[in-house]
Order: sequence, then C-alpha cells, then structure tokens
Amino acid sequence: MLGGLSCKATVCTTLALASILSVAHGLFPDEAGKIDWYRSQLGVPKTILPYSNGDTTGIYAITHRNVLASLNPNNGDTIWRQTFGDNESIGALQLRDNQALTLSGNSNYNSSAVRVWDTATGGLKWEYVHPPSSAYSPVSGAAAFVDGNKDVVAVVGDSLVRVAADRSEPVWEVALNGTAAYKRVVVQENVVFVIGDAPRTKKNDKPRLHVVEVDVGAGYVVSQYDVADGTSIGSKRLVVIESKEYGAYVVWRDEGNIIWYIHRLGLTKPMWEVFHPKLVQIELTPEDMLTSTITELDVDPGLNEDTPRFALTYKKSDGKEKTVVVEMFRTDDKLDMRKVVGFRSDSGGVVSSFGASAAKVEAKAEDGGALPSRSTACARIADGNISWRIYKDSKNAEHSGEYAYDSSLYGPLSKAVLFYTSAGEARVLVQTTGGLLVVFGPGASEPVWFRDESLAHATDMAFMDLAPPASSAEHAAKATDPSVVSSAVARYILRWVETTRSLCEWVFSGFGLFGSSSASSTKPAALRSVSERIAPSAPLVAGDHFGFRKLSVFGTSTGVVAALSTQDGSRSWTHWVATNGTGVRIEQVFVTRRIQPLSSAAALVTVVGRDIRGRTVVADLDALSGAPVGEESIHSYARGHAKAFALPVVDPASGQQLVAIVSSDADPKLRIWPSTPTAAEAFFSVSDSVFFDLGGKRGSSQIRGYSVERSSEADVAAWNRHSSAATRRQWAFDLPAGETVVSQTDYSSGAQSTALVGRVLGDRSVLYKYINPHLTTVATQRSQDGNSNGGIGIYFVDRVSGRLLYSTVHADAQVSATRPFLAVQTENRVVYQLWQDTIGNATDNAARGFVTVVAELFESDTPDTRDTSETFSSTDLLLPNVVTTAFAAPEPVSALGVTRTGSHITTRDVLFGLRSRKLLALPDQLFDPRRPTRPPTKDEQAEGLAPYAASLPLDSRRVLSHHHQVAGIRHIASAPTHLESTALVAAFGLDLFFTRTSPSGTFDQLAPSFSKVNLVVTTLALVVGCLLGGPMVRRKLTNQAWA
Repeated sequence: MLGGLSCKATVCTTLALASILSVAHGLFPDEAGKIDWYRSQLGVPKTILPYSNGDTTGIYAITHRNVLASLNPNNGDTIWRQTFGDNESIGALQLRDNQALTLSGNSNYNSSAVRVWDTATGGLKWEYVHPPSSAYSPVSGAAAFVDGNKDVVAVVGDSLVRVAADRSEPVWEVALNGTAAYKRVVVQENVVFVIGDAPRTKKNDKPRLHVVEVDVGAGYVVSQYDVADGTSIGSKRLVVIESKEYGAYVVWRDEGNIIWYIHRLGLTKPMWEVFHPKLVQIELTPEDMLTSTITELDVDPGLNEDTPRFALTYKKSDGKEKTVVVEMFRTDDKLDMRKVVGFRSDSGGVVSSFGASAAKVEAKAEDGGALPSRSTACARIADGNISWRIYKDSKNAEHSGEYAYDSSLYGPLSKAVLFYTSAGEARVLVQTTGGLLVVFGPGASEPVWFRDESLAHATDMAFMDLAPPASSAEHAAKATDPSVVSSAVARYILRWVETTRSLCEWVFSGFGLFGSSSASSTKPAALRSVSERIAPSAPLVAGDHFGFRKLSVFGTSTGVVAALSTQDGSRSWTHWVATNGTGVRIEQVFVTRRIQPLSSAAALVTVVGRDIRGRTVVADLDALSGAPVGEESIHSYARGHAKAFALPVVDPASGQQLVAIVSSDADPKLRIWPSTPTAAEAFFSVSDSVFFDLGGKRGSSQIRGYSVERSSEADVAAWNRHSSAATRRQWAFDLPAGETVVSQTDYSSGAQSTALVGRVLGDRSVLYKYINPHLTTVATQRSQDGNSNGGIGIYFVDRVSGRLLYSTVHADAQVSATRPFLAVQTENRVVYQLWQDTIGNATDNAARGFVTVVAELFESDTPDTRDTSETFSSTDLLLPNVVTTAFAAPEPVSALGVTRTGSHITTRDVLFGLRSRKLLALPDQLFDPRRPTRPPTKDEQAEGLAPYAASLPLDSRRVLSHHHQVAGIRHIASAPTHLESTALVAAFGLDLFFTRTSPSGTFDQLAPSFSKVNLVVTTLALVVGCLLGGPMVRRKLTNQAWA
C-alpha cells in the first residue's frame, strides 16, 4: 500500500493535504514563549570536573542521562552539551590541554567509543569506535591521556588499547584478564596501571583488586597481581589516590579491622605499609574506627602535583560523626601521615563528600587575600542547614557559610566540589541525591546559583486541575455562611461585586501608576533558605477561568516528586520520597483526590514506586504543597509489585480514589490504597467488575487475565495495610512458539472517550465505531529460523475475556533499542510505529525504514449496521471489522501521543516526539485508513477523505516546539482545558517542553487580531449616539404628532 500514485491522484492528494493542514497556521511570533515554555536539562551528574586553562574556564560533567556538558562557573548556564544515545553510557571523563576525553559504551552493539572534544566549543575533534566485542561489559571501562595529552589509552572489552590522536587508529592493543571488571586507569610516567575487580574462583571467593601494569610505549604487560583481599573498587573502604610526585597508591581497610593498608602501585610484589588512625585522631576508640569509611578528595587526581589526600569519616558511639582529612608525605623514604583538618557533624548531620583544588590559582579573592593553591572544601547538613567551609589548614576555615535547607526537598548531600571562577573566586558546588546542584561562595548572602536536574529523570506525570480563582467576596461569604456560595447566582453576584471593587481600587490608585511596593523579606540574609531560590513561598493553588493553568506533577527515578505550573513552568513544590534515607524510584503518579471549589479537603497525589531493594512503596502527598498527608503517608510493602492501576472507586470516608497494587507472587494478591475498612467496603461493592491482566512485560510468552475474589465481611471490617484480596485466573493467552512480548499498550486516561459513536459517510450512512475500553495491543518479537525471517506480531486482546479480536504479522519488521515499537490507542483507532526492512523476496515498493501503521475498528463493514445491545460487554461474540493502512514515517520517532479535549468534539492530533528533537502534531484525518488509493469519488470527497499518500508530511507549521530543540523525548501527555478547542501538551524525557494547541482551530476563542479596543470604542460610540439622538428622535415624533 506504499506504492506510487498517478499524476491525477497526486494533484488531488496535494490539494486535500493542503486543506487538512491549513487548519493550523503555525505559531504567531508574539505567542512564542507565552503559550509554551521549554527547559533544557542535563541529568544528575555522576562526575563533575572544574577546569581552567588559559581563556577556558568551566565546569564539565557527565550525567546519568548520558550527557557531556560544559557549565558557566559564574551562573551555571549551559555553555554546550553533547547528548549520547539512551544505551550509550559515558564511563570516563578527563580534561587536558583544552580537550575533554570521554569513553562510552553502547550495550546495543557491545562496543566502546573513545572521543575527544574541544572544551571551548564542544565540537568533536576525533573519535575511535572499537569493533564489537563479546567481552564488552557495561560495568567496565576507563580511559586517560598519555604522551603529552595527545594519545589515549582506554579499556575496551577485555583489552587495553592505545589510540593515536593524529590518525584515530590503534597504536597497540594488549589483552587483559578477560574475567575482571576494570574501572580505573592510572598513568605514571611510562606505565599504565589498569585496576579492576578480580574474578572470584572456587579457591578464592573473596573480592579483591586485580592490577595490570602495561608499558605505554610498546604495549606489553609488565606485571599483574591481586591486592586488597576482601574489598572491591567500589567499596567505601578503599580508594585509589594519585600524585605526580608521590606516585599512585591503593588504600583500604579489611572488614572488621581498624588498620588501613597502603600499597604503592608498581612494586614487584604487593607489599604495603600500615597506617593507624590514632596517629591523626587520638581520641578514637576501636569501635569508632570499625565504622570508618574513606573518600578520595581530588576532583581530578591526575592533575595533583602535591601530596595525596583522602578523608576518613567515623560514626561515633554517640551518633555524631567525625571527619578527618589526611595528607600523605614521605620523610627520608619513610611514608607518613598527618592531619590537615578535622571537624564534627552535629547529631543527625551528614558529612557528604569533599573536593580539593589541584590547580594553582594566582588570582586574588574578593577580600584581597591570596587564594591557596591547595584547599579542601566540605559541606554537611546539620540542624536543617547546609553548612560549607573551605580550609587551607587545620586551624580555621578560610571561608564558610550556612543556609537553611530542608532535606525533604531533594534529599541529603551526595557530592561537593571546590572550584574557582574565571575571576579566581572560590566556589563550593554541592549536589544532592535528588538531583539539585547548589553553588555557594564567600561574601554571598544567598546561593550563587542552582540547577535542578531531577526532572531529567522523570518517569511519569499527571495533570492536577486547579480551582478557578475565587474572589475575596466569595471567601468572605463562605466564612460567614457557606450555604451562600452554593448558589451559582450568588457566586455570579459576588464576582461582580469583586470586579467592581477592583475597578474602583485601580481608578483611585492612579490607574495603576502608583502601586505600592511589596515589603522586603525580614529574614536574616545568613538564614535565607535554599528552597526560596527554587520554589515560591506561596505554592500555586488557583487556576484560571480557561483551565490553562494547572499543576503538572512529575515523578522521577531519583525519588523527587515536583509540581510545575503549566502556564510558565515555575516550580510550585518539591518533595523527596525516601525510605531509610534512600530515594524511591517513582514509577507512577495518580491524582486520587481533585480540588473542589471552595472546599477545605486537600487534593491528593499518590505515587507508587520501588525502593533500592525492589520493594513497593506508596506515598500520599498534598497536591498543592507537596507535604506528606497523614501520620503514615509513606508505606513500604514486603515485596515488589507487578502492576498498579487506578480503580473507579472512591473511599466514602476520605473522598480519595482507590489505587490497586498487584503483588508479583505466583498467585498474585491485590492490595488497595488507601487500606481502610471503608475503602475496602467500597471496593468489594464493585469488585465483581474489576479485571486486570499480567504478563505484558518484555520477554513474556503468556498474558493472563484475573478477577478479584470477594473477602469475608469480617476481613473487610478489619482491613488494614497488610490485608490483600485473593485473585482468580480467568484466562491465559499463550503466544505462538518462538514469540515473546515486546510491548503492551492500553488506553490512557480519557483516550477511549468519544463524542460520536460512528463515522458519517458521504452518502449520509453511518459506519459505527467499535469502542472497547478493555482493548489492549500486544506486540511480539518472532524468532528467526530457517523457515521464517522473524518479524513482529500484533494482537488486539480483550483484557476481560482474553478473546483475540484481531491479529496480524509484519514479517519484515524488527525491534531493537534503536528501532523501538511504539503504540497509542485512541477511540476506535490504534496507531503504532515499527521498523520495516526489505528481507528475502520483498517487492520493490516495500518500505524500508520506520513505518506508521493505523488500524481502525468498526462494528461492521456494512454501513448502518451496529450491535443492538444497550450495554457493551466483553463477553459478547461481536468481533470488530479492522481496516488498516501504513505510512512511511517522516523521521525516526521516540514517543507517541494524542491530544485530549474536554468533550472530545475537537478532532485529535497525533503527536510525534521525533529524534531530531521536534514535537510534531499531525491531524487525525491524515491517519484515516479508508483513504482511497485512487482519485476519490464524490461521496468520499463529501466525507473529507484525501487520497492515500505513502508518506506522512513533515510540515514545519505543525511542529509545536518551533525553534526549541527538545532532546530525548520519551513521554507525551495531554490534558483538556475548559475550552473545547484547546488541549495542553507536555513532552518530557531529557528536556521538558509544554505548550497548548488547538487541532480544529480556536473556534471558541477570539482571534489574536481581534481588537478589543475597537469593540469598546464602538460600543461607547453607539451609547453616546443613542443618548444624543434619543431627544432628537422624541422631539421629531412629538412635532409629527402635532402636525
């Protein structure tokens, strides 16, 4: 069906598409930035390196979203960024001579890539992609510059390779121990030490390090050995420290031992020296020392020209913590240690991490004093404040500061980095586990700048409707007599009273020219809260009359739940959901109690996620403030869950919508949230109509349907958070042999609703839609063998009865991480995208590339024929008539969605998140599978069917994101407004983009060109004309009467 068209058909197609696409004329220039907003993000950093060389000064970071970025140290703005693929993790970053070295691994192709970037512009200078290797491991990888920072040595697979910068080719490659996971490369003069975790064997099952020493010039193994038995390279009891003057060392402590061992890399035997903590902190007890952990200080150890340093942290028996910065030095070839600085954390405080400056800075500080060439920065949380200090000796802090901080916003501190601006000003960058970056500096009364990167890890979102703005007259009337505001007429009169009062105040204030200034904050500058720079002191609680202003509530994998205004993207509130001090990976967000106008009941958001051990966590948050609701607002279950979904039931006691949580047991149990007797009673009153399915996860070969068994009255009366309902398997859908599930798609909220039950044809007959709210689309991957080229199977299944409604096979289709299967269901239509290839004896007109397939379901293929049942039932034997077609996709797509309006009268747009960083909206008419492949007849023209075209158009007027480059779109969500013509659209993944769109035009709004001034002037002129002409007309009529 992707073949060509005749010349006549082509002309008809062009005219038809022009008529369809002409509904939207793009975005007016004065609307850009007003009806939409955009936020560029990087992701939570895993490595942060400050760098200064000549005119180049910046902060460079690699993030957990596979982004390499350069930040302005003065204000935190992004100078440039490079985004890698979703499956290409960046494992190493090193900065030398205005060059940024990265080593990344692509799990799709089992290959690694060495790239060198220009630190000033972010341009790629050269790259080397190592051939795919069966020994590739995503947990291995390390790289470093050698030979005057020209060539690069990198661990790729089970080899160490040296790559020449001048020709981007290997100079030599040497095989390493293929069973070790190498994570560190240390360059010392003419040798390279490759360090990783040694493989465990039957003879030695303990963790330990494996060290391989390689000659840089010739590329041969000098020596290799194991060291540090009982520890691994990621342990908190081991660090690798480097110094150009002192060499490289491994420092570790055995479990249950208070002594630290120090091994110098490069010795012919794994000899070590012993360091006793009593040498630097005499009051420590053995019990204190058994809790000690070690932290590497230098932000870039390879640049350290001074003595190596590390930090030891002890948790004392009284609950407080003590941290000591230790410096290593030699006297007459004898290794020794000395204390640089030590400090204590108050009870409940946490010392996060440290950074040390390795570069010598000659600039002057703001106060005129010389900055030290070797300083140490620390940060901690104590008594609700972030306290930071910069030390250069053990006596006094050179610079310090303290700011109020609530760890429930973004969690505890995870990292601190000392850096200097281009003017030589010292700064301390603090990172939290939730993804907040805050920078402090000497002399600043508040944080210098901050970045919130938590939303780059958004996993789900929900729209929260806000109540229309209520006038103060309404609030006053409610306070005196709540029954007054229950009448619509009374509320209308009160709004007129408020409008008249506001008009009088505006006139008496000189038409707004002499407004009073707001009072400044009386809070001392030293105690200014970090949260005040992030979110307003008064969260957004009121919407607007058109429904444009809502709250978009995001859940993230870092545990942060954040609410943003849909109007301008401003943050309303933030909350970090955690259990036992560790963030919860939020997977789903439900709005379980919405706002009622002039009601005191708090709106609720319920989030469902998993803790670090995979156990299910549920939390209730106030939708307007983010505060936990109730004494036990966060609950952890003993095991994980297989599925969570909203139930069409409301707890009569609290007014909260119930959420079902299905356990991952072999015989799944269903729990409800909230878990109260009244909620259970309400649930079991409708439990006979509750059905769900399991098995739709990737790799499954069977999908199963379940119903809920009714519990006894005694169990319902004693229902609590540990209670659960038994389930019964109703059906099982076994896939054909050799097929496994790739994806399962259900209707999103409201997507199955429609205003029309049928399609009116050109001859005025009706083709009735098959709308099944229980329809689910299952895509499977077919294995390849001698008789089959594989492909993708598509199954439409009823989730209640398990009946197969429709199936098809795309024999030439493939699914992979770079060629994903995407689908979206709306009304009686399913739109999905896949990769189709020419395999075997494919015809010349078969598509090669991404293809968008449309399947539309009708009750019958005969017009005016429909099911006569009064209600729909999944047990009916009616099978839909499915009409399909396919189009070549304009570009690779990363996400699919559809627009939603309030009454579903407006036609829907299909939304495409393109890999080219665009958000594209195409009208619903383009996806009609009944579009003829020949010139349309008169009836087809009357119906509005355009001739079939093989490709979907990429019209720049339909690009909602206009000039914004929205990177990494993974999810598209839509919500209705109070205007039927307009829908809200959010696209998120790495970046955030929000806009509103009108698929059928703004038929219920005044055009932007409409002049309200002319209307007012015309109306006033008519009133004046009537006032002046009235006496004249009456006088004329009187004269005529006397005539």
